[in-house]
Amino acid sequence: MGHQRTLAALAAIAVGVAACSSGSDERAVPATVSDTVPATAPATAAPAETPPAAPATPAPAEPPPTEPAVTEPAEPTTTLDPTEAATIEQVNDYIAQAAAFDQVGADIQFPEGLTFQAGGATGYSRYVFREHSGGVVPTLVEGPLVGTVRCQDEALPCSFQELRALHESGADIPDELQMSPDELAELVGQLTDLNEFAEAHRDVNTACAEGFVSDKIQTANMGSHFYKVDWLNDGFDPARPEILLYAKADGTVADGPLDQCRNDVWTGEPMTLVGTAFLIPPQVIGNDHPETFAGPLDNWHIHYNLCRGNSQGRDTFLPRDECEEQGGNFSAALGWMLHAWVADSFDNQLGVFSMWNSSIAPVADATQIRDTREVRGSDFPEGAEQSLITDFLYSGDLAVKPGQPLFFNNVDAVPHTVTAGTPEAPALADFDSGLLTPGSNYEVSFDEPGVYSLFCTLHPDMVAQVTVGD
Repeated sequence: MGHQRTLAALAAIAVGVAACSSGSDERAVPATVSDTVPATAPATAAPAETPPAAPATPAPAEPPPTEPAVTEPAEPTTTLDPTEAATIEQVNDYIAQAAAFDQVGADIQFPEGLTFQAGGATGYSRYVFREHSGGVVPTLVEGPLVGTVRCQDEALPCSFQELRALHESGADIPDELQMSPDELAELVGQLTDLNEFAEAHRDVNTACAEGFVSDKIQTANMGSHFYKVDWLNDGFDPARPEILLYAKADGTVADGPLDQCRNDVWTGEPMTLVGTAFLIPPQVIGNDHPETFAGPLDNWHIHYNLCRGNSQGRDTFLPRDECEEQGGNFSAALGWMLHAWVADSFDNQLGVFSMWNSSIAPVADATQIRDTREVRGSDFPEGAEQSLITDFLYSGDLAVKPGQPLFFNNVDAVPHTVTAGTPEAPALADFDSGLLTPGSNYEVSFDEPGVYSLFCTLHPDMVAQVTVGD
């Protein structure tokens, strides 16, 4: 169903894997490494062009151990009767069992031999790596390995209501959506069915009566997840999500844990329906990025090393022992998840499948959400400007002052370079990162004002300019 996005292609993966230990600038060698790197990598095609040789770098020091990102395979059967789930801790435990990736399933999400540095932006980059007391670990994978389409531009018809209006108008589909009229029609039909389900559950008591259980956590610009745990193993049905999303009806964000359903009735403060979400175990849907909704807009994601902190009412990223000491529920790897913003009153200008919804508390301008989701580690230079390399773009504000560091995080699915000049007139002697594999960082600064060009030697269409001024 829908738009096919293969895990093959993009020859640069093979190049980057082969060059992992010696292909990047000294500044791009991580100080720590996760023990979650896979034993095998996805098959890739041979590169069309051989990139310039990169300077050799010394091998990184032996890293400290970090929390594994995966768990042992779980049986895809119900191990907890949801009607007997008296506490959210029990529900979280069941969700972790039912949705955990096995080792192979987790491994194929990462090219072979990766070493990680903190970086990324949750909801805006394929990878997010975070630093905690155990080292640097992966915390999110989002989207297919190739062919990601992030419809998060307010100028584009990316929300449910805008997509429906576009379909009904018969107008040309913007090229950025990469969809055919038939795909758009199918997608709008799926989302309309989902909208009908959501609106039938506008009253939180309806969800309680049907066995949905709150996770007691209200996440900013997202809401609280109410799980129907006995639907987790039933596969994908666009009209029947495993999760309903509610937020406090007064438009505020809870400063502690929410209440829960008791005797089929919501016992906490008034809540309002804001959206839906899906959670499907890999045992049911497979380890590859799911092909579910029509078209390429549905970027499913996987959480790693997640501490569900019920005592604080928020999620964090901690090693297992620290998570449990704080009363949290640790999940090494959850199954495939996807938000779908189809509630009538919370149409999402960041896109129907975006991670975040700027119309949900704390309400914000959609263009401001990304900056608050960027991740930085201890290697981030003081006062630096951050640029994420994701979706084959050098994103962020590429304007700095003389001497101010510009810090690049490669959180794309494939290696890239940050190289001075242009494809027609390269200037590697000025600066060159070498091969930056996913999870690698690179710092550069400029002494004199001016406009400086840079490009990726592996992907000549990737070009950018840095403006240096007082």
